Amino acid sequence: MLSIDPAQSLLRSEEHRNKVAHPVGSKGVEDFRRRLKYFFMNPCEKYRARGRKPWKLMIQIVKIAIITIQLVTFGLSNEMMVTFKDENLMAFRHLFLKGYKDHGLGTYVLYTKADVYDRIYYIIDRFLGIQNLTVGNLAYERVNGQFTPLSLCQEFYRNSSIDPGNETFDIDPHIDKDCISVYPGESTENNNLASPFNLSLDFKRLLSVNVYLTLKTINLQTVRHNELPDCYDFHTMIMFDNRAHSGKIQVDVEYDVRIYECREWSVEGTCKSVTQTFTLAVTTELLIQPSHPSLRVANALHMHYKCKI
Repeated sequence: MLSIDPAQSLLRSEEHRNKVAHPVGSKGVEDFRRRLKYFFMNPCEKYRARGRKPWKLMIQIVKIAIITIQLVTFGLSNEMMVTFKDENLMAFRHLFLKGYKDHGLGTYVLYTKADVYDRIYYIIDRFLGIQNLTVGNLAYERVNGQFTPLSLCQEFYRNSSIDPGNETFDIDPHIDKDCISVYPGESTENNNLASPFNLSLDFKRLLSVNVYLTLKTINLQTVRHNELPDCYDFHTMIMFDNRAHSGKIQVDVEYDVRIYECREWSVEGTCKSVTQTFTLAVTTELLIQPSHPSLRVANALHMHYKCKI
């Protein structure tokens, strides 16, 4: 004797009622199928089916063109930023390294004590008069209303006694650091900076002399490309490297740059660009539009087949 599961019997009767109420070949289902098929047609098939012009295809082409223009503009902006930083680095070398020639051959090297002192005083003198010397838009940094000073720091072995003639040495490898600060606006008499700053170097113990200075500028070349200029802080270090103690001191200029939006700006004859707004609208439309057919499919399955997805 066959046994009938009440749950299966109830399920089959429910499916039978759904098929009777909403047969698969009903007008509503067929209409939905046609809409769904039309949605997945390409623009040419849609034009042949209904004779409508492919407006959406045209819009997509416009979107691609706008996004391509934005990518090209972004690349040009980055190129201008990199070029601006490199050109400022070259300008700093010419401003602060006495007699610097950018031949691209060799390095900037000093061999005598007098040259080392002369180059250090030259850097300090140039820093104090930078705004009267440079053709660029350089200015000193202010923190809480006070100028950021130039810092001159030397690193050296704590104690050392070296006598190559007797082939003897006594050295303490611990490294000490001593710094002095020079503020913009300080006056120097007869351009002799040794007396007021009391600079003394023990070359037998000396490892390096580092000069730290900060200068501010604005990248104005972006105005020609309809972009707002950015403000730059160049934290520059000029390093006299004597770690090898080989009879020559190599000098180099390095920097760390901070780029940020200027606090106050005004560019006459310009208006706000709508490109970013249009791009935001396009992105939102692209995110929302694909959800329409999926919602329609879900509603149709739920209405005709009582199936939830």
